[in-house]
Amino acid sequence: MSEPVIRAEHLVKEFPIASKKLGEPKKVLHAVSDVSLSVPKGSIFGIVGESGCGKSTLGRSLLRLETITGGKVYFQGQDITDLSGKDLLPLRRNMQMIFQNPYASFNPKQKIGSALREVAKVHKMPADQAEEKIRNLLHEINLPEDTLHRIPSEMSGGQLQRLAIARALLLDPAFIVADEPVSALDVSVQAQILNLMMDLREKFSLTMLFISHEMTVVRHLCDQVAVMYLGTVVEQAESEELFNNLLHPYTQTLMSAIPTLDPEHKKQRIVLQGDLPSAIDVPPGCPFADRCPKCQPQCRESRPQLKDVGNNHLVACHLVG
Repeated sequence: MSEPVIRAEHLVKEFPIASKKLGEPKKVLHAVSDVSLSVPKGSIFGIVGESGCGKSTLGRSLLRLETITGGKVYFQGQDITDLSGKDLLPLRRNMQMIFQNPYASFNPKQKIGSALREVAKVHKMPADQAEEKIRNLLHEINLPEDTLHRIPSEMSGGQLQRLAIARALLLDPAFIVADEPVSALDVSVQAQILNLMMDLREKFSLTMLFISHEMTVVRHLCDQVAVMYLGTVVEQAESEELFNNLLHPYTQTLMSAIPTLDPEHKKQRIVLQGDLPSAIDVPPGCPFADRCPKCQPQCRESRPQLKDVGNNHLVACHLVG
């Protein structure tokens, strides 16, 4: 089996919390806790979970936009965990990101053409090659060439997100992190962007980490899916295996919230009780224990480990396996 494009081993990212009182013990926010994953070339790996579960921090850590507290990150077989900004610079063109808010992704005073050419210039792409690549990408994302002479305020959210995708592809990256790229768009536009990404994935053999809070979106787009809760992965499997065999109570809850289009099929909604635990004072047992409808005493006493229960289906739950 070939080396994955990106691989994380027991990745940890913590943020220090400033003390409110003199002499108060230092605290940390546990954004990502012991996450391991690998993304093979040409595949899309989905990360799904509620807001605040650590999805975006995980993506930024993989790209080394965040310093890493613990664990390892390997890009194309190279350990990039402790590389400095200077050492990371040659790798940046091979690691790109598509952000959630298309309106914040471009300088509002800069023309689209100038913004795209600036990316090519920073990474020393010849000007004539950049012009040809930009025009080819505009064709791929179904936007006219006069788009290059417009400013972001003249574009719709869907058009700007198409341009953000084109900008990410401009340098032929080996790996892309798409951080909830459709959540800020109208529902009608979301489908168009998702279909565009699927078409581009086939044409350019894209390798991607796709972050979303929508189960239906990752099911539609991704080859593998990991479900995150409070900084940890609670379930992970190939997409078809996971959605046909939901094992973790949290994953079952997420799926129960999706409305059905069949009026004759009534889905039983699982309503969670209690509040999301603090990522600063993480409970000693299962992080989902306080909200889990199936919680047992052992769930509050010890944290379940992510284990393979068959078909490369990983679950972190005392009640499964």
